[in-house]
Amino acid sequence: MIQPGRPVFWRFILLTTFLLIILAGWNLIQIAGKLNVDIPARPSWVAALTGLSLFAVMVLSGLIVSFSKLRERLWGLLELSWFLDRLPRMAGAIMVLGGVAGFSILSSLGGFQKILSGEDWARIFIFWLFSLLGMWGVKIYRREISWFTALVAVMLSQAALQLLLAYWSQVTSYPFSMGWSETSRFYFPSLFLSKRIYGSEYPLPVLHPTLHLLLTPPYLCDAPLWVHRFWQVAIRYLLLAAVVPVMMKRLGVRAGGGGWLVALWMFLYLFMLPLYYHLAIPLLVVLAGFSLHDDRRNWFVILLASAWCGWSRINWYPVPAIIAAMLYVLETPMRGRTFWGYLWKPALWGIAGVLTALLFQRGYIAMSGVTDVRYFYTSVTSFLLWYRLLPNATYPPGLLLAAFLTSLPVWVVLYLAIRSQKEAFHPLRLGLLFAALAVLFAGGLLVSLKIGGGADLHNMDAYFVLLLIVVSSLVVGRHLREDGVSPQPLSLHWLVVLALCIPVVLPQIQSNIVLARGFDEARTQSVLVSLQEHVDQVNAQGGEVLFITQRHLISMGMLKNVTLIPEYEREDLMEMAMADNIPYLLKFRSDIENQRFALIVVDPLRPVIMSRERSFAEENNVWVRRVVRVILCNYREEAVFPADGIALYVPQSGERKCP
Repeated sequence: MIQPGRPVFWRFILLTTFLLIILAGWNLIQIAGKLNVDIPARPSWVAALTGLSLFAVMVLSGLIVSFSKLRERLWGLLELSWFLDRLPRMAGAIMVLGGVAGFSILSSLGGFQKILSGEDWARIFIFWLFSLLGMWGVKIYRREISWFTALVAVMLSQAALQLLLAYWSQVTSYPFSMGWSETSRFYFPSLFLSKRIYGSEYPLPVLHPTLHLLLTPPYLCDAPLWVHRFWQVAIRYLLLAAVVPVMMKRLGVRAGGGGWLVALWMFLYLFMLPLYYHLAIPLLVVLAGFSLHDDRRNWFVILLASAWCGWSRINWYPVPAIIAAMLYVLETPMRGRTFWGYLWKPALWGIAGVLTALLFQRGYIAMSGVTDVRYFYTSVTSFLLWYRLLPNATYPPGLLLAAFLTSLPVWVVLYLAIRSQKEAFHPLRLGLLFAALAVLFAGGLLVSLKIGGGADLHNMDAYFVLLLIVVSSLVVGRHLREDGVSPQPLSLHWLVVLALCIPVVLPQIQSNIVLARGFDEARTQSVLVSLQEHVDQVNAQGGEVLFITQRHLISMGMLKNVTLIPEYEREDLMEMAMADNIPYLLKFRSDIENQRFALIVVDPLRPVIMSRERSFAEENNVWVRRVVRVILCNYREEAVFPADGIALYVPQSGERKCP
């Protein structure tokens, strides 16, 4: 890495700090307006803004002095020259600990979350101050480390700690679902063991089978709900973290020295997307198994990874073969080969990989017990929401701008790597690299535009993963030039390194830490008792109970004597509504109009049509038109538990009324 000079670095620190003070102060004034705070009448607010103003004057004065003859004294003051050799290393360790953990501790406080929950500039400013504290601590503890490296190390460590703690707050024994799809993540895995759990064989999951297959282990030991939540968090960390050492080994980068910073950056990069943990498995298989020296092994890992993708996601069917092909292109010079002589092997991998994925998908469909094959192809029939390419309520930056800005620093590195080695690649090799990235970029955008998507970049995961593999290989020299020689690693300018860190750090700054997610156990227990009483009443009358949501209460035995009705689980129902699966929706309407179910358990239904100015408006409107109104025209609300997002509906009697 090309380190900044002494004057450049400290002027950068002073300028950045000054700008963040101004933005944080403006943020506080906006917050005061939102909270209807009369600033002059509130001493605490006056003190905060006065303190920020004085700090801004001090930092600006330092920036001005940095261009005067007194600048050398300023550098000595900022570098703690007088203290650096006098302070014990333990003081540095304490400062590092405070710098790394300070933001996480602060963001776990209720008052902080209440006031600064969505205020980005104020949070970034606080994060920056802790980064500076940790940077000085690193220099006291290890003086030989450069100032910029120390700053980057603390920033990445803060972000990683925030990421780790944020997910663990989801581990709780709270009995009901804590989000739209959480109950589905508990219910669908149970279908792989339906005979053991329910006493009957039920069709296997349609959506993301491998994801749910990985979540089945807690059912093998009849684990309580908190163990299921623990397992979901743990397996996400384990599988994504496992990609990092495999990638580092392939690149030939050691963990020592600055290697651990590269590993930390990769870990945050994978969570930035985020890469779903079940898709880490084919990535691990290809990265760990591919070798130019063993064709049989290559065929095995490509087909194995493709088979897993056939049970995973349709847009990942070609990805193992594409990754293998790009590794081949990076490590195989064109030298004297013809066009087809160079391409025949990766082309066969691609064809065989996609066919294998399709074959295993058809095999899964055959064994799933699902009678209608169309259920597995909803991603093909769902309509596209093109406006989500641009800034919108569901995803404020818009897909195009977000994908562009997030990947721009990596593309800058790609440009620098290629420019530094103009003769390293035959035009065909470069063309193949760019074509693969373009195909995955376009494919990721297309999937993101499907209704139900477009709220983040997770459908762009294959593109970002391949971009990571290609660029990191070029930076460390893990490729061959046309003369068969591996080039020297590329030294990146410190500004480029900083630009690479920003996209992986910013998402973590926006998250809060919930150290203990409490709930009223007596109240939730009374809700469970009420649910059981309603179920027992229906059973006594010989009726059926449909759980559209909260099915984990059945699979984990929190409710007794419930006969599972596998149809119309909420995520399935929503998927079929968005895909406009007419036969499925007609059967649902028929069952509801005939009042087949004596009791329906679902979240409270509100027939509100939203405009595009509201987040997920199209998804809400499809749900309202094809599910909510159908139920409310034939059922009435019997009981509601708003704190837990649960409502009970029973058939209307007499003349039916629609909302």
